[in-house]
Formats: sequence, structure tokens, C-alpha cells
Amino acid sequence: MNALQTSKTLFCIIITVFAALQATSQTTPNLTKDYGLFGYPSVVRYMKFETDTADNPKIQRTAFIDDYQLTFNERRELLKRTNFINGTADRQIILDYDNKRHLVKETLQEADGKIVSVTDYKYGYIGRVSQITITEYPDSRAGANTLVYKETYDYNKKGQLETKTIYNNGSDTSKQTKYYYGPADSLIYTISTYGNNKNVEKVSFKRDFKHDVIEMLLVRNDKQARREEYDLNKQGQCVTKRVYNGKNKLILTYSYQYDQHGNLTAEVGVDDKGIKAIEFYYKYEKDKFFNWTKRTMYDSWNPKYVETRTIEYIDKEHFYDDMKDEDRGRVVKDNR
Repeated sequence: MNALQTSKTLFCIIITVFAALQATSQTTPNLTKDYGLFGYPSVVRYMKFETDTADNPKIQRTAFIDDYQLTFNERRELLKRTNFINGTADRQIILDYDNKRHLVKETLQEADGKIVSVTDYKYGYIGRVSQITITEYPDSRAGANTLVYKETYDYNKKGQLETKTIYNNGSDTSKQTKYYYGPADSLIYTISTYGNNKNVEKVSFKRDFKHDVIEMLLVRNDKQARREEYDLNKQGQCVTKRVYNGKNKLILTYSYQYDQHGNLTAEVGVDDKGIKAIEFYYKYEKDKFFNWTKRTMYDSWNPKYVETRTIEYIDKEHFYDDMKDEDRGRVVKDNR
């Protein structure tokens, strides 16, 4: 699903992974906003190809990089993801919710409906995820059901994530992370230990006056492994990222540009000698709801990938009513 997410979350990855996801428990992205989609989409068909196959549908069917379809309900919740191979529907994931709109189950099925695995979510009294388990179902292939993965989450009295534990095969501890908070209850560092070795990792964060992360420091076994600094614009988007190695030497500097809808338009990485390590540009075509329907990625100035999204909507004009109401300070019909 990551290919559909907004580009700005992909390129400040350390901020996203360490600061955002670890500060609160996280389920699978399951709302339209998780994919950067405006309006009320009902079906989104996503396809990604090498640019030299963009105008040849026959070649696309055998040379695609990714091809899947997302189905949403009127509450903008993901109901199903269907993968396609050579243009034919293959495995699919079915998502179920409770009456509080919590994601409670993901069922991975073969094309013939046989269950491959089930991911179950349990929630605590304040609506935070308390446990995630994955059970494989080889019984559909004459085997026994097996718990293969488990995560547990513990929270403090303020409802902040305090401890996250990952178990191998649902029993042996694989990794445990503890979370520590500072001013304005913002996450300031985490400490992770591992069940199968003696490694200890500490990730520390520095924040600006808005409490946005502007620096991340990764220390492994009391030695610096990586440090990153971030410059943010007024929208909170990362415009510059500086990467330092274990000896605190600057090794890479990334710069990012965005369009008015938050889509990444340029990503350039320069090494410590001033030589460009990467140079990516993105061009978009959009529909009336500002969702991109075609994105072309350029490596330097050479087109490399084409991504397309065919989007069907529910109650199209409702989206404009919401925007007008919000702009005028009136109650919106659906603020999710």
C-alpha cells in the first residue's frame, strides 16, 4: 500500500518511523487520508510501470511493477485490497471494523477464497491498540493454524505509548521498545532491546518550538550510528535533511520540493564532495478533487516510472460542500 501514500511521508522516513509511529500504536493504513486521497473515493486502481511500457497495455500486463485495487466505504475506510497479476485478480485482503470504527481484523485470502493468514487487533479502554497478532492458516492446505507474530502495547496514565513488545512466533521476545516523553508530552527518546542479542539502541529527538522533530540521533551500544537534521517549511514538510555517519561526519544532504497539495516534486541528494547521489523529479496529472491520476518519476531528466490511479467517487459534490463549510467556519459534514 505504500506506493499510494503521499510522497512527503516517504522522504522524511526517519521522522515518520521513529517519531510518529512509535509515539502511538499503529494499525495498517486504512483510511483515505492515509493514502493522501481527497474527496470520497470508492475504488482506486493503482498501477506502476517502467516508462517504456506506458503506452503499450499488452506489455504492461506482463511487465508491471505493482498492480492493485483499493475499495473504500462511505466512511472512507478501506474494505478490501486486491492484487492483480497479468491483469487477473489474485490475493486479496479483507478488512473488518467494530462499531467504534476500529480496525479489528485483516484476512489475507487466495484468489479462490482460501484463508492464508488473519491479523487480529485488540484495543484497550481508551481505544488504543493493545495487541496485534498474525495467525497463519495452513489448514486450508492440510496444516495446523499457527500464531507467527505478536505485538503488545502498554500505555501510561496519559494514554501515551510506554512499551511496545514484539514476539517471535507469538511467544519469545524479539524486540522491546520503551518510550520517554518530555515538554508538552512530546516523545524525546526511545530505548530498544533485542531478545536474541545484547544490542541496545537509543533514538533521541530534538524538537523546535512547535515540537516538530528537527534532529534524530541513533546510538547503538553507546556509540553513535547515525544522526539526521531536518529543516521544515511552514507546512511542516521536510525541505532539507542532513545525514551524518557514526563519526558525526556529514555524508549526505537531501533537498525536497512540493506542490500546493503536498506532493513531492523534487528530491536531490548530494554527498560530502558535492556530487549528486540521487536526482529525482515528479510530474503529476490530477483530477477535480486534486488527487493525482498520473505520476511520472524522472531520474535526472530521464523518465523512469509511470504510476496511474483510476479513481471512482461517492457523492462527489459533498466534498466541495465540506470544503466550503470548513472555509466559512461552519460545521463540516464529515471531517475524517
